[in-house]
Amino acid sequence: MNDVSHNTEKSTAVPAMSPAKGLLVLIGVVVVVGGFIALCAALGIKEFWGGFLFLLYWSGIEHMKFERLPHCISGALLGLLLSYLLFALPTWLGEIGGVVFLGLILVVVYCQIMGWFSVAVNMTAMLFLTVGTIPAVQTGADFAGVLAALVLGILYFVGLLWGANKLKQRKVGPVVAS
Repeated sequence: MNDVSHNTEKSTAVPAMSPAKGLLVLIGVVVVVGGFIALCAALGIKEFWGGFLFLLYWSGIEHMKFERLPHCISGALLGLLLSYLLFALPTWLGEIGGVVFLGLILVVVYCQIMGWFSVAVNMTAMLFLTVGTIPAVQTGADFAGVLAALVLGILYFVGLLWGANKLKQRKVGPVVAS
């Protein structure tokens, strides 16, 4: 049998790193994550998962692209707000609060489908909404604490990468046009 299927796309695989370099990267990750947890603890923030969820999306999906920050930040804030509304609307409005929430979600999902307001209505929003509406999160989360961790995580992780990029640029020196 003749196999005519060929993969014509270029490989986007990341080259394997040496075990020593992998260990150095792991140590760096431990230091950065430990620093964020320590900062949260020092500020009394217990719901630090909000900062890590932001980091997961921005680094893993958006590859830490600064031009994607507005989308990631506004999406995270919208998703967290919607999660909070699932918690708060029934308290504020009684049984009708759940119906109002479902109506709001239908509008947001329709905007997602149509590609409207994509700076905020995006996959980051859907990730935060999904996690924030998990029943265990709904019954046990301190949403103000999650918001604090999210804001702190944005400042911390984005600040670290920005600072690292500035140091790297200083080491390389100015680019001379030829």
